[in-house]
Amino acid sequence: MKRQVNNTRKCIDCGAPVLRKVKRCPPCNSSFRKARKPYERTPEHKKRMSERITGTKRHNRPASCQPEVAEKIRSWWTPERREAARLRGLAFAQNPEWRMKIALSVSGDKNPMWENGRSQTAYTAGFSDKLREIVRLRDGEQCKECGSLENLCVHHKDFQKYNHHSDNLVLLCRKCHKIAHVNQMNMNPQD
Repeated sequence: MKRQVNNTRKCIDCGAPVLRKVKRCPPCNSSFRKARKPYERTPEHKKRMSERITGTKRHNRPASCQPEVAEKIRSWWTPERREAARLRGLAFAQNPEWRMKIALSVSGDKNPMWENGRSQTAYTAGFSDKLREIVRLRDGEQCKECGSLENLCVHHKDFQKYNHHSDNLVLLCRKCHKIAHVNQMNMNPQD
């Protein structure tokens, strides 16, 4: 079955703006799911499912599900160890090098939220292919940070997707663009 995509970026129930690839806004989706009847499998369906998996290899449960192993794990986590782990986490959170390492390890296609380069929030009108082409030509088709000629994208210097003034736009390679956003997040952790 092919998945239906909502290309209007509006909730199909109330018309509120929504992110890409969703049909309903969160409140409408919640009420829709509560009103929906649960799927009930028929005996024929259960039989077909059973026949389908008969003879397939089943994965063993993890060791932590076994009572004796679970008890060892519980006994290992003493209050002192829990506190030491908590303090270690707080120290890592304050270390900019560690935060940068983690940020880079989940950037781009390594991130589970990666959508082939598309952002969750849409740009406002005016950020067109023509404008990006003008910025590319102005900046000489190379990254303004490292001089790379590959994987180039247009970056908003003030990180505001609605400010498309040419002085606010600069051409960066994907790596420098990600670093710019990570640095901005480190400077403004409350955002």
